Amino acid sequence: MAISLDPANIIQWVKEGRVFHATHGALTTPAAFETDLVVGTPDMLVRVPGGVVIVPFLITVEVEATGAVVFQCLIRSCDNDPGTANRSAFTPVNVNTRYAAVNSKCTAHITSTGNCTTPTNTADLLRVYVQPDIDAITGAANFEQVVYAPLEGRGIPAVIGSSANTHGLLVYVGNGTSATGYIEAYWAEFTYDEFYAV
Repeated sequence: MAISLDPANIIQWVKEGRVFHATHGALTTPAAFETDLVVGTPDMLVRVPGGVVIVPFLITVEVEATGAVVFQCLIRSCDNDPGTANRSAFTPVNVNTRYAAVNSKCTAHITSTGNCTTPTNTADLLRVYVQPDIDAITGAANFEQVVYAPLEGRGIPAVIGSSANTHGLLVYVGNGTSATGYIEAYWAEFTYDEFYAV
């Protein structure tokens, strides 16, 4: 039977040890984001190898400090391997401590210092644009900055992976002069065969 994407199944996926987490920025040390959205410099990417399928169900971006210009965020998928060049590896963590020693079949990469392989056949899953300086938004105007939760209707759902080729999940954050903050990404992981079983 094919996998059901009913949001009620998330806790079952956690119980089965299928849910993994990657982060950019840690504790009180934020990541430095890009100054614009550039196709070759995602702030986080997750590489999904052939034979694996992931369903991203929560990605958040929390901005800590921004310059006084436009803030943007774009979350997208691609059908090729964006590669590992010019970035640091982050080992995904299983959110079920019983399976803490079980590694993800995917690899996550952060801290872009140059271009990755140009993503192809990209699908934009969520875009956020904030014109005023986020640091200047106070009081009753506070808001959730970026929340991608497609199984709850916030962004378009995505299924990323193929039977043989590496695909990717990409998170871009750009603020015109500078920005620091944190990215948190969570996904459920399946084999290609079990996901598409009939």
